[in-house]
Amino acid sequence: MTTQLKLFCLPYAGGGAAVYRAWRQRMPPCIDLVAFDLPGRGIRHGEAPLNDWSPLIDAVVADVQPHVAAPFAIFGHSMGALVALELAHAIRTRHGSSPVWLGVSGCQAPARRKLDLKWLTCDDEAVCEELRSLGGTPPELLENRDLLELLLPALRADFHLCGSYRPPRREQLHCPMLVLGGTRDRISDPSENLAAWSVETLGRCEVAMIEGDHFFIHEQADAVLERVVASLSSVAGAVRSLPAKASPAPAQSSPDVFTEKQGSAAVPDADRAVAR
Repeated sequence: MTTQLKLFCLPYAGGGAAVYRAWRQRMPPCIDLVAFDLPGRGIRHGEAPLNDWSPLIDAVVADVQPHVAAPFAIFGHSMGALVALELAHAIRTRHGSSPVWLGVSGCQAPARRKLDLKWLTCDDEAVCEELRSLGGTPPELLENRDLLELLLPALRADFHLCGSYRPPRREQLHCPMLVLGGTRDRISDPSENLAAWSVETLGRCEVAMIEGDHFFIHEQADAVLERVVASLSSVAGAVRSLPAKASPAPAQSSPDVFTEKQGSAAVPDADRAVAR
């Protein structure tokens, strides 16, 4: 009997679990993808967004707790990569188990990050102007004040989380890591921004570049999924019989723009504003 691997997926800033909806449909049967909404978005839209790392990780650990008895891996894109790293350490500390694999994507390594603490106090227009300068946010969204009023609290919280991230000194992880970067993403330049992820684990760390900008996770979904599933197959010693390829894309595989439960917009990644 093949052991099923749990793959915990964390979204980028401003996004929710729906970011990985198409991934779930394409994972091989032996990988059970479990995506999570952070407080303030998706099915947790009624909760206040969290702008402090400690309660945020408490909330995510509570969500994953029912799943950590099985072998598990963790993946996160951009801000989700930072959440993934903290989640791996928190599960090890609180439950005594560790991921068999960690994937991080489109995110500057912790050792390369700089503080940027203005996001909780700057005016709304400063947040909107930052989104405009980064690209990827539909102009009509930025012009819709009613929708912005709903989105800005989570955006401010996520901007602040990215800008205030400072991991403590601690024992390194032991699992293999996959680090993905976009060839046109400014986070990928200089290359040390990605290569420095290697200090987070004693295991093997592979850095792979994907054609595209910061949102290559959507633009090049096939290439990303192939890399992720192939890398997961390398942990076959811990989880047997993982295939080396993802399932073919369905006829319609465009990236999610709206969350599944309440239809609120999933704003493009705020992490690009702070990962300089």
